[in-house]
Amino acid sequence: MKKIMQCAIVICLAIALVSAQKSNEDIKPIGLDKSTLSGVGLEKIDLKEEPEKDFYQKNLFWGKELGVFVVGTESWVNTITNYPFDEFIYMYNGEAIVKPTQGTSQIFYSGDYFFAPKGYHGDWEIKGNNQIHYELSVITTTRTDSTKIHKNSSHRLFPKSVLTGNTIVLNDAGYYEQVLQKGAELTVKLIGEKMGERPLIKTTREQLIHILAGQIKIIDAKADVHTYYAGDFFVLPKGLVGTWATDGHNLVKYLTVEKTNDI
Repeated sequence: MKKIMQCAIVICLAIALVSAQKSNEDIKPIGLDKSTLSGVGLEKIDLKEEPEKDFYQKNLFWGKELGVFVVGTESWVNTITNYPFDEFIYMYNGEAIVKPTQGTSQIFYSGDYFFAPKGYHGDWEIKGNNQIHYELSVITTTRTDSTKIHKNSSHRLFPKSVLTGNTIVLNDAGYYEQVLQKGAELTVKLIGEKMGERPLIKTTREQLIHILAGQIKIIDAKADVHTYYAGDFFVLPKGLVGTWATDGHNLVKYLTVEKTNDI
C-alpha cells in the first residue's frame, strides 16, 4: 500500500510538473495593437453619469496586476474629488489641463508621459479640438487602501530632459535604473542597459514596457521570437521563461510601469 501511495504521489508530481511546463510555454510577451494605439477602432462607451458626452475606450490588456487601455473623449471639464487610482498616461492626441485644489495648474500635450495620482482633488480639462482627445492609460487591477495616498499630490510630467537618457550611467553590470515615480499603486522606472543577452527565469510581475531607444528581442519557452523596437509598447507577463536580448547603438533605454511592491 505504501508503495502504491508513493507511486501515486510521483505520478501526481509528474503531471503537475508537465502542466506547469505547458503553462510556462504558453506565456508570451504581448505587443500592444498599433492600430488601436493609432486611434483606430475605439469603442464608444455610454457613461451613466454624463450620457450626453462622447467617450471611447478599448481594453488592450487586463491581467492580475495591470490593466492597459486606450481612452478617448470629446473636449470636457471634470471636477474630481478623490481620484480612484494611480494612472500612467501617454498622450497621443489633444491636451490636458489640471488645476488641483491645492498646488499649481499644469498642461500636458500630445507626446507627453505623465502620472495622475490616486486621491487627486481638482479640475481636469480635456481638449481635443474637433477630434477626440485620446491616450494610453495604465492602472492596477486592484486598489490600495486610502492610508497610502499622498495628500495634495497632483499630476507629474516625466520631463524630456530625463527621458533623453543623457544622465544615464551604467553600472559595472551594464545596467541603470531610476525610479521616476513611486505612487500608492503604480511605480514608473527609466531603465538603461548595454547590449547583450540574459535568461528570463520566470518573471515575477507584470510590466508595461515602452522602448525609448534600441531593440528588445524575447525568445519564449517555445523558441518563438518576439521583437520590439523604439516606440513600441508591450506587456511582459508574469511567469515568462525564455531569453531577453537587447541591441542598439551602445545603449538600450526603456520605461517600465508596474504595480508598486508594497500593495
